[in-house]
Amino acid sequence: MKLLIFDLHAALAHFRRPDTTSTHATYPFIPRTALRGLLASIMGLDMWPEEGWTGLELLKPVKTRVQQLALLGKGFLESGTMFNRPTTVEFVINPAYRVYYTGMMVEELAERIEGRQATYHTYLGSAFALSVPEFVRLFDTEIVSSQDVFDPVSVKGVVPAHCIKNFVPEGRRRFARAGGMVYRALPARRFQGSINFIYEAFNQPFRIEVQEVKDPGPVYFAKVDESLSYVALW
Repeated sequence: MKLLIFDLHAALAHFRRPDTTSTHATYPFIPRTALRGLLASIMGLDMWPEEGWTGLELLKPVKTRVQQLALLGKGFLESGTMFNRPTTVEFVINPAYRVYYTGMMVEELAERIEGRQATYHTYLGSAFALSVPEFVRLFDTEIVSSQDVFDPVSVKGVVPAHCIKNFVPEGRRRFARAGGMVYRALPARRFQGSINFIYEAFNQPFRIEVQEVKDPGPVYFAKVDESLSYVALW
């Protein structure tokens, strides 16, 4: 199967956690729904169809900063449209991601990214965090489901927690967890399911034993280089 690789860079990003109100906390990296929304923006779609699979690598360690912003123009408040509401917002600083995609539109998507074309502007979570996808490569590779993986397997990047049965100890590794991300976006701003992720903070490969997965969705593994490491697609 063909696998598309492209990079995303920006000065900052903000992927607001929906469970935060008075303060706007961020997820540490682009969620599944936001990533598919970015693909839809490139292709000029209202929503990305429920097809294909994406994976993610963090090219830089996650760094965040908190800043207060004055959010104006909340017309539903009695104080009027010029109400000044200082809001504490958390940002991801200098994010850099490597994105993997396989699916029916892989060749057309690769052509647009390589030509630096998009129907709508692309950004990392918020409209002020503009980012232009950078084409890396499109190639044929081996992609297998979690049921067909021979344990243990060396992986890198962001891995769904529900497919990990055990970790295989290997040198110094610093693991982090990102939980409670929405799994699927539906029409009319409705959402379904949640997904949790495990990743190595400095993007070192690590070895896992894989278990059969059900909810929230299947996981596939793609071979991405000659080092025998795989990337999880979800």
